[in-house]
Amino acid sequence: MGYTKQPSSAHKRYAAALLGACLFAFFLAQMRSVSVPQSVVDIDGLSSLTASSRRLTPKELGYDAKILQSNLLQPGVIFEQEAAATGLEFQFMAQGFNHDRALVLVLHNSNHDGGSLSVDLPAGMLFAPAQNRELQNLVLRDPVTVSLLPGETAHIEQWAYCGNQFHIPPLTEMKASGWVLNAPRCQHCVWQATAPYELPVSAVEGPWMASKLATAAG
Repeated sequence: MGYTKQPSSAHKRYAAALLGACLFAFFLAQMRSVSVPQSVVDIDGLSSLTASSRRLTPKELGYDAKILQSNLLQPGVIFEQEAAATGLEFQFMAQGFNHDRALVLVLHNSNHDGGSLSVDLPAGMLFAPAQNRELQNLVLRDPVTVSLLPGETAHIEQWAYCGNQFHIPPLTEMKASGWVLNAPRCQHCVWQATAPYELPVSAVEGPWMASKLATAAG
């Protein structure tokens, strides 16, 4: 009794997983063929992206404002301001989470007649989806330091954790949030630290509520 529904449910899960794998493979193919989307390329290569020149609010990060009362979010540099001041052009792209190619950094020194640029990104640097707030944040696992000669472009792939367990995995353009997440460096650790403050999106609100109830019961 009840066993007749299992094949249908398993089939749906398989179909969903297959669709997700196909979309992910397509995105990776696109990333290999071009460094950045055509919409942000000009005649000289990368264009400076129009982005926020302030720190994102907790709501923009998918968190409750109470997270500011903890020590989880530490103020970081306003990356866009520093980039504009030094002639750094950039793009950040997400390719899922919790693997060594989850975050793609494209960095370009536009000072063709100037000097070298040194770019330093701290471990824990928090990135947010550029457009769709239902997608997950990414948390840089390791610090990144790169030196760029005039006119040089670097394409770097980095391990990044998901910063919102009950959001949708990102395959999209990201932006620097202006914050560094002060949490131990493991995926479970990040989820455990952010769980009390996460604001779930509608697509996963059911599992989020089930997790909350399980935590309360435990």
